[in-house]
Amino acid sequence: MKTVQLTLYSFDELSDEAKENALYEWNKDTTHNWDGEVRATIKEFEMEFDVKVRDWSYSPNDHDFRLDLGSIEDDVLNLKGNRARAWFWNNHGDVLLTPRKTWWYRDKETGKWTQGLICGSGEPNPVRKSKVFFERVYDGTCPFTGVCFDCDALDPLAYFCFGVRWDEELKKRVPVRPTKAEDDRNTVESVLRDCVDSLFAAAQKDWEYQCGMEAFKEACDANGYTFESDGTMRNL
Repeated sequence: MKTVQLTLYSFDELSDEAKENALYEWNKDTTHNWDGEVRATIKEFEMEFDVKVRDWSYSPNDHDFRLDLGSIEDDVLNLKGNRARAWFWNNHGDVLLTPRKTWWYRDKETGKWTQGLICGSGEPNPVRKSKVFFERVYDGTCPFTGVCFDCDALDPLAYFCFGVRWDEELKKRVPVRPTKAEDDRNTVESVLRDCVDSLFAAAQKDWEYQCGMEAFKEACDANGYTFESDGTMRNL
């Protein structure tokens, strides 16, 4: 019987070379932590727009897909500008928008009107409708699965239809109007393709971060992983 004494190190105590070795071994057989959520968003997107996302793949470095639009007629796919916006609004507006109705309530005793809000279709009685707002497109709600990949998939549509983009620093969508050149170029087909591309670009970026040194260090610190001097993990 032989007893071997082994000195173990925390991640921060490793040399730069050992950290790179540890990261390489960690990522050799990695899969995207959010792959199931990406698949769920794809499925819901297909159902909503009656399309098929085929032959798709993504990795920390690349992504690819084929979008089958066979169920949508060519004259619809080629719509541009406000005609394309109208088609999206009429057929899929509920995906982007949640109605928030502003009402004026009449006090039965005083007869005075007081402003208030009701979300959804309920209407107090007696009331006077004042204005209708639409807030989902602005607040980053995820209408398909409740996960952020929904918003990633719908961002190009929100930009095209309503001139808003998600601002990561402000954590909300802000007005950024499409240019006339974009209007002249964009069609129903191109917007749908941009939506799928946006989804996979976000999934690729997230997986890239997952495989990076910062995320690996966070995992090591959180789980107390230990290593030999060359970066071999010994999770004791």
